[in-house]
Amino acid sequence: MKSSLRVGEGGIVVAMALMLVACRAQAADLAADEVAARVNGTVINRQAVRAIVQALAAEQDTPPDAKQVEQITRDALDSLIAFELLYQESQRRNVVVSDAEIDGDIARTKARFGDPDAYAAALAQRGMTLDDVRRDTRKTLAVNHLLEQTAWQNIQVAPDRVKRFYEDNRQQFKRDAEIRCSHILLRAGPDATAPQRAQAQQQAEVLLGQIQAGGDFAELARQHSQDPVTASKGGDLGFFARGTMEPAFEQAAFALKSGGVSGVVHTRYGFHIIKQTDQRAAGYAPLADVQDSITALLRDEEKRQKQDEFVATLKKQAQVSILPLLQPTPAPKKAKH
Repeated sequence: MKSSLRVGEGGIVVAMALMLVACRAQAADLAADEVAARVNGTVINRQAVRAIVQALAAEQDTPPDAKQVEQITRDALDSLIAFELLYQESQRRNVVVSDAEIDGDIARTKARFGDPDAYAAALAQRGMTLDDVRRDTRKTLAVNHLLEQTAWQNIQVAPDRVKRFYEDNRQQFKRDAEIRCSHILLRAGPDATAPQRAQAQQQAEVLLGQIQAGGDFAELARQHSQDPVTASKGGDLGFFARGTMEPAFEQAAFALKSGGVSGVVHTRYGFHIIKQTDQRAAGYAPLADVQDSITALLRDEEKRQKQDEFVATLKKQAQVSILPLLQPTPAPKKAKH
């Protein structure tokens, strides 16, 4: 299911959306019709707004209509204004972000891409350099630190609130039969050459032989799997139901018995070896299984609310001007009966 078209329910700041913005022109470099808003004199340009709108619209199953685009545009601008207000406040309070924090954040982002070339290509596509990334990362971390020191302080979610949410939303926790699997991936994607595919398949066959001879699956996954998300966890994918994985992968995984290991399975990602480690019958997830995720959900809701209140306070103290073309349209008046 796709996410909401809204930039953020409750006006939550989409800080990382700034990473999509290729244009970082200063006010003096912008034509008047490219200025979307000013926040205490700092310009927010229309290209920044458009970049967020285009990125969010591209994620939807169907293209948004004109009314939805208008809503996304207003929300995108609101988020950029909120982010700028928060960043300016972080500077006023001398919030410190260390180089080590920036390095760590960038390293985690690179790891999610798996391939350094893929990361470099993503930056090039956005017209960004590593200096741009470091600057944006520093700003985002400064805002996060500010919120942790102010709006997000002392947020607690009581256990009875978690239980009440679980009981009121029980249907959300209905689940199909699921299995838990681990896998070892040898990458050979659509762009791989025939020799690269052959080499990946051969490596997978060698690893399968080691497993069949008694080798430890989790340890071999940690050493050899090229899935950057699961390799460090011994290949563990967690529980999943039918319809959530690649068809060939899913068919092989569900054909196994608990503890069983597949042969080499080919998908568009490359060559996999799959081990089924657990099974879970259809039914309702017990509270113990979902209380952490409910707590996180309720904590995020509380953080959004406190953050919105904090931004509203900053906005009252700031000089914010929005150019007419991007000003919110007034809500229609309700007809009197």
